[in-house]
Amino acid sequence: MGKAKKLSRNSLVRVSALRGSQPTQAVADASTIPPTQEHAIPLIKKLSSVNPKDRALAASAIANLIENPVVRRALLKERLVQTIIEQSLTDSSEEVVVEGFGVLRNLALEEGYDVCVFLWRRDILAVASSYLGKIRTGIASLEHSSAAQKTLLFNLIDNILSLLTSLGGSSDDICESIVSRFPDLPIFVLDILANSSIPDFVKVIAAENLYVLTESNATYIDKVQGSGFTLDAKLSVPVQMYMSGVEYNVFETSRTASIDLLDIVRSVNECLRAIDVREVFKVLQPTMVDGIVKSTAYDEKYRAAQSSLASVQVGLELLTEVSEALVTKQHGRQDLVTEPDEDIDDNDDDRDQMDIIEDDREIPTEGETIGGVDDPVVGLLLEALLPVVIALLEFEELRSRSLQALNNMTWTFNSQLPHWGISKAHSLWRRIFTLLSSADLDLDSRTSSVGVLWACAKSTPLFAPEINISDVRWLITAIKQAGEAPEALEYKVRMVGLLGTLAIPHVDMDVTKEVSIFLLTQVLAVQNNHPQMVIEALDSIYDIFGDKTYPFDHEIFIKGEFLNHLTNVQPQIKQMAKNIDRRKNLQLRTKADEVVVNLQRFIAYKINERK
Repeated sequence: MGKAKKLSRNSLVRVSALRGSQPTQAVADASTIPPTQEHAIPLIKKLSSVNPKDRALAASAIANLIENPVVRRALLKERLVQTIIEQSLTDSSEEVVVEGFGVLRNLALEEGYDVCVFLWRRDILAVASSYLGKIRTGIASLEHSSAAQKTLLFNLIDNILSLLTSLGGSSDDICESIVSRFPDLPIFVLDILANSSIPDFVKVIAAENLYVLTESNATYIDKVQGSGFTLDAKLSVPVQMYMSGVEYNVFETSRTASIDLLDIVRSVNECLRAIDVREVFKVLQPTMVDGIVKSTAYDEKYRAAQSSLASVQVGLELLTEVSEALVTKQHGRQDLVTEPDEDIDDNDDDRDQMDIIEDDREIPTEGETIGGVDDPVVGLLLEALLPVVIALLEFEELRSRSLQALNNMTWTFNSQLPHWGISKAHSLWRRIFTLLSSADLDLDSRTSSVGVLWACAKSTPLFAPEINISDVRWLITAIKQAGEAPEALEYKVRMVGLLGTLAIPHVDMDVTKEVSIFLLTQVLAVQNNHPQMVIEALDSIYDIFGDKTYPFDHEIFIKGEFLNHLTNVQPQIKQMAKNIDRRKNLQLRTKADEVVVNLQRFIAYKINERK
């Protein structure tokens, strides 16, 4: 089936709500930030300056430069991480410590896994832990702190929590270490959210931290559930969005009756509708002065825009995961096939010749959905959130996540709301097909786009007029142009599934003929083709020609001698299945075994049909 896979914890640490350096007292103005690699390297030497102000300014400037990949690589080669850990984080100046954590936080955001593992092995968790006690003390004495002290404290909390978010999101091992080293981190975060003296930008980072670290984390979820925390409606929209994600993590992990999935989806809907995305991008757009990009002012308005953008991304991720949870369930279909890969009796009359074994690509029936999920959730996705997500396709930065969400949402509609709306499916088809055929999409976005089209095509048998012979030829050409790279396989397999679906009901016999011949060529090329392509093509052929009453059965299947071709290639299909190692890829082997059995039954059925 064309649905997207469940997002991993690592995928959730995509874009921090406050990506980039933070405005502390030590931030240098535009004139002090080196613009090139050559000017960046000397900054590391300034980290050892006798003047604490210079050390802080150097760390702040480095944090700003990290977003530039060329400069970042150069800085890393100069042992930047070691210098920050050994010097900046042990500095007597609080400003230098704050900026040092800011450097590591930005490096973890930009570099991801490699830097996170390196930091973990250098025991950065111990260093962070030593500062949490100081942070608690600072929060307790906020009332008596100066504005400068508050600024340093808030930025320290921001940098450390963001760093822990990236570290925990990079791998399960590091996440487990964080849980062990910081058992009360969820309570610390919830206390921040409940503290009216702490500014919103810190609460956004705190909520993001809780969202990421509670994914599949029963220990932290127990802490959250036992805290008695209630979400204040006065909290900003980004914070509320992250907390909706926390509630979903609780729902997924504990299946507690106190969490209502419908309420979660309602909250996501309200948050998405409350954000003016166009205004967000207007604020984040770089300012040009006399043809030169003006240095970004990380003021409160810019921070709020960054937070809003990140929360939209989180909302889309939640819709993707919720939709998958609604439609995904283990069906135990492996038990349907018992050792079919040896010698299959081609004359087994006891078998129902058209009792085709279905695999898990097919959409589950309504009764197969996860218990406790009801139609109101799907109805809210269809009526309220579908148009919201479609509208977000306009923004290139949100397009990939929007397409992933649409992909899973449309397959969910098919699973629970057959014929979920001819007008909705047709309108969405036109929007996505135009996007796929004209926009410069990355491979992941193309794959999701094809998944949406496939779901639309399966939504109603009246979809045939939406595509013509030239469209079919364009899709076939797109498959050929995708190449043989492993990462393009899923895209191509979905394309084959889409074409097969489009051919079934089509009033234009030329469309069905073009698709059918293409599918047959995929099967006949079994020795040089990937098994997934062959399996998808065969399953489509079974669907297209499973009924001799279709007007194109005689004109295409019989005149094209499909039966002879399929009979001749049958031994090669069996060998294809045998060549797949069960131990390395059980799911693919199971599908291949099924397609072998189905091919035998299909051939027997078509022979008997002609009699």
